[in-house]
Amino acid sequence: MLRWLLLIAVWSPLAPAGFVEIGATGNYRISRLDNDNYQEMVSYTGSISYYFWEMSALELSYTEGRQVVVVKVPNDPTDNKTTITTTFQLAGLDLVLTLADKQSTLQPYVKLGGAYMRKEFVREVETLGSTSLPSVNGVVPSAGIGFKIKVTDGLSFKVGVDAWTSPPDKDPVIVDYAGRAGVSWLF
Repeated sequence: MLRWLLLIAVWSPLAPAGFVEIGATGNYRISRLDNDNYQEMVSYTGSISYYFWEMSALELSYTEGRQVVVVKVPNDPTDNKTTITTTFQLAGLDLVLTLADKQSTLQPYVKLGGAYMRKEFVREVETLGSTSLPSVNGVVPSAGIGFKIKVTDGLSFKVGVDAWTSPPDKDPVIVDYAGRAGVSWLF
């Protein structure tokens, strides 16, 4: 796969496009059962894409986020609250194929590539202290689909779903998903 991406990048100066797109997306979610039982997640993604043809780009992206899950079991004799905090980073390189031309108002896309993922977990039991669980990191395949809605020639709203697996040396294979919404600027 990397060989194909390098080959495309080498030929890119010959392509008739050559424009750059910068994107920013965010995700925030909180779900509460009560004040002692909830989950909260926030993540941010920044990306830069180089269009070497009008409908094809290489996208470099970075995502960072944090999720906190708090659980307190009712009628538990220990009355302990457990907090699990997950932090994650994902740096990726994807080939993005747009399925409409640059002038279209609706521009669906698909992407395929790879990323370096790192996830760390900390479990804290209120009266017993905290424990770091084994972290997960490594190079993983990634893919995504979505669409952009062109507002002006330089500004678009972007919505998509990305997925990546756990590193190949981890068993069983786990697939993570992220829904994203944000804006992109074309230069």
